[in-house]
Amino acid sequence: MPVRPLLAALVLLAAAGGARAADAPASIGRMDGLLGSFSLGGNRGPVKVDADTMEFDYKTMVLTYRGNVVVTQADMTLRSDALRVVLAREGPQRPKEVVAEGNVRIDAGTRHASGGRAVFDDAKRTVTLSDQARLSDGPNEVAGERVVVFIDEQRSVVEGGPERVRAVLYPPTERPDQPAGDAGGR
Repeated sequence: MPVRPLLAALVLLAAAGGARAADAPASIGRMDGLLGSFSLGGNRGPVKVDADTMEFDYKTMVLTYRGNVVVTQADMTLRSDALRVVLAREGPQRPKEVVAEGNVRIDAGTRHASGGRAVFDDAKRTVTLSDQARLSDGPNEVAGERVVVFIDEQRSVVEGGPERVRAVLYPPTERPDQPAGDAGGR
């Protein structure tokens, strides 16, 4: 088997694994931007992938990492039990879809996202975090069964499941460790 397609797949994972969307929203936005940051495209530098095993299926153009998967790029880290990258068959071999499954956690500074599954779909330009999705930015938190980020539309939808959607959002001048009305001496 030629090594070139495998190397191309690894390079494409680097382009897909942690790229920040140029137009990612900035407010709940900072939390949505965390997921949007893993959009399929962009250039944020090299990507490092560590896992127990890696398999590339040349026939299906699917790259699979299994076992304690850790993907890092710039200040972004994605952890999961497994990561599958489906590459386009025609044209440039760019990722069409990236699926992280099992104990998914995405971290970037004070922003964190977690759930049982994350799907980054290039054709739909969406990122879906499901199975008890939770996003936080410092003390702010949004949780639901599923969070869908529509990257190009700069919007997101949080859906409940067995439990209702929950959001705890602090005004910019109020922190959870400060009494209400105390703006920190400003």
